[in-house]
Amino acid sequence: MSGKSPSPIIVVGGGLAGLCATIEAATLDSSVKVILVDKEANIGGNSAKATSGINAMTEVGDSLDAFEKDTLESGGGLSNIDLVHKLVYESEESLAWLKLQDPTLDLSLVSQCGGHTHPRTHRCPPIDGRPVPVGFRTITALKNRIAQLNNVEIWTNTRVTHIKPEEKRVQVVKEGEPLDLSVSAIVLTSGGFAGQTQELQQPEGIKTLLSEFAPQLVNTATTNGPWANGDGVRLGVEAGAATKDMDQIQVHPTGFVDPNNPNSGSKFLAPEALRAYGAAILNAEGHRFGNELARRDVLTKSIFDANSRGKGHLPPDYASAYLVMTEPMIEQFGNSTAAFYAKKGLFVQCEGLEELAKYLQVDQAQLKDEFARYDMHVVERKNDTSVNMVPDSFGKTVFPYPITYNGTYWIAIITPCVHYTMGGLAIDIEAAVLSSKTHEHIPGLFAAGEVTSGVHGHNRLAGNSLLECVVYGRTAGRSAALYATDD
Repeated sequence: MSGKSPSPIIVVGGGLAGLCATIEAATLDSSVKVILVDKEANIGGNSAKATSGINAMTEVGDSLDAFEKDTLESGGGLSNIDLVHKLVYESEESLAWLKLQDPTLDLSLVSQCGGHTHPRTHRCPPIDGRPVPVGFRTITALKNRIAQLNNVEIWTNTRVTHIKPEEKRVQVVKEGEPLDLSVSAIVLTSGGFAGQTQELQQPEGIKTLLSEFAPQLVNTATTNGPWANGDGVRLGVEAGAATKDMDQIQVHPTGFVDPNNPNSGSKFLAPEALRAYGAAILNAEGHRFGNELARRDVLTKSIFDANSRGKGHLPPDYASAYLVMTEPMIEQFGNSTAAFYAKKGLFVQCEGLEELAKYLQVDQAQLKDEFARYDMHVVERKNDTSVNMVPDSFGKTVFPYPITYNGTYWIAIITPCVHYTMGGLAIDIEAAVLSSKTHEHIPGLFAAGEVTSGVHGHNRLAGNSLLECVVYGRTAGRSAALYATDD
C-alpha cells in the first residue's frame, strides 16, 4: 500500500447493516475515510423498529447444526447454503461484537420464536420498568460508537442517484445540491422494498418493486417505513448487478390492528415474542386454528384460510384474528412494552373467562373447552420438557403457560402485513455483489442486509434479519476497506 490515502468508501443506507459496515471499514484502517449516507433526516431505518431480537446460538441444548437446519428449512430450498452457514457460525461472535461496541448493551432476554427449535432470539430487558426496544437500542449503541471515529462522516438528507463502480464514482444529491464523488468502494445497505405497498409510489409513474414482483400484495398493510422503497436494488441493477428471489416477500402474521383506524396502511408489528410467551390466536368463533409458533409463512396462511372477516370486533375488509394472552404471559414478555401498546389502543383487557367470552362474542363453555384442550399440553410439557414431545393437532410443541386464567386477559386484533423482502442483489460470502452477466464480483461494489438476497430464501426466521445485518454488514465493510487499500 502506498502512502497516499485512498478515496473514501461510501456506505449507502444508515440501518444496522450500514452502521456495522461503517464501523468495520473505519476501524480496519484509520487511513480510510468512510462516508455514511442516508436519504432520511435520521439514520436507523427499519432496524430501529425491530422488536423481536437478534439470533445467536448461546443456550444450553441448542447447536449450530440445529440453527442452520432451522434456517435452511425456513428458506424452502431457496437459501444459499454457504451464506446461511456463515450467518449461523458467526452468530455468537456477532453478539459479542455488538457488546464490544457498547458494553452497556444488554441482550440477555432470550426467547424461542416461530420456526425455531430452540430459544436463541436475544433482546433487551426493561430498565426501571420501561421497555428497551432492541432495534432502537442497538442502533443507538452503534451511532455512539461511530461518533468516536474520526475517519467517519455521516451525511443525512442525501440521496444517491447513480453508482458507477467501474469508474469509482457516485452521484448524490446532498440537501438539494448535486455532487459527483470519487470513491474507492461502494457498500449498499439501503434495505428492502416492503415499505411501498401501493402500485405507484415512485416518481414519474414508475411502478413500485412490490407491485412489479408481488402484485397480489398491492394495498396490503405494511410494518415498514416509506423509506423502504428498493432504491439500493435499483442502483445495483443499474450498475449491472444480478438479483435473486425478488418475488419472495414475507407477510408477517401479526400486525396490530388499531380499532380506531383499522384501515391504516401502516401498522405496528405485534412482536413474535408475544407468541413465544404463549399467546393464543383465535378466530371469530373463539377457536384456535393453527400453531402460533409455526414459521411466519405457515401461520400467515392459516390466518388467511380462517377467513374471520367482519365478525365480532374483526374488520370486514381483510383477514384478521384475536391474539389472547394472560397476565403471566404479559409479565414475561414485558409489562412496560405491553402497556405501551395498550396506551396506543392496540390491547384491550378483560377480567376472567366470562368477560373475555363476552368481548369475543362467543359461548363461555365452548371457550372454556377450547382453552382446556390447550392447557392439556401445558401439563404434558411440565412432565416432558423435550422438544420431541407429542405436538397438538396443529403441530405445536411449546406451551409456556396455561391459557385458562382467573385474572386479566390481554386481547389484540392482529392481521398479516407485508414485512420483509427476502430477495435483492446477489452476493457471495464476502458480501461482494455479483454481475448479472458474468456472475463474478463487480469490482468495488459490496452489499449487506435486506438489499441483498440468498440468506432467507422463501421465508425469514425471526431474529435472523438483525443477525444478517451484523454478520454481512461487518463483512461488507471489511471487504470494502481491503479493496480500497489494495494496490
